[in-house]
Amino acid sequence: MDDTAILLIEFQKTWTEKGIFHKIIKKEYMSRNVLCNTKVVLSAARNKGIKVIQAPLIIDKTDKEGYKKSPFPARLLNRFTKGTWKAEFADGIYENKDIIVQGRYGFDACKGSDLEQLLKEHGINNVYVCGFTTDHCVKETMNSLIDKGFNCILVSDCTATKNNKLQKKIEKEFEIISSKQLKKYIEKSNK
Repeated sequence: MDDTAILLIEFQKTWTEKGIFHKIIKKEYMSRNVLCNTKVVLSAARNKGIKVIQAPLIIDKTDKEGYKKSPFPARLLNRFTKGTWKAEFADGIYENKDIIVQGRYGFDACKGSDLEQLLKEHGINNVYVCGFTTDHCVKETMNSLIDKGFNCILVSDCTATKNNKLQKKIEKEFEIISSKQLKKYIEKSNK
């Protein structure tokens, strides 16, 4: 498990609490019990010393270049804004020892960020991906990392999008695992 990490994409209050973005995924987010499932996976991973990498989207209006490159819907609706609750990590998701991706500005968490560099520096080959939304940021990041040679596995019930049909469609595109399966796998590991 030394070459394994849990990657959390946009586990931020914009998705997990009030507001239009939360409303978009709320039904799937709640029915899939995403926050609870993710906390269970994180607890098991942290107990075994598996690295947790956070890839938030932070929109900084003072960074003119990065701001222009950030996703238009987030800018238009004033989401993920630096210094506001909208950019904060969801309750119970972040711990101080987590690795935080810097410089991200696109749906793909690799765009403008140090994600690939962090994975290489820490010897990570296997990436279990959780986050929002399954059909945009999660999918684009996984495709990008797979193209770069990383083994990415979607933690199906630690992701959500606007409806179950779309969620299932994306799940067919990737190797998947449930949070329960991943927890068992982590607990049985020798690390």
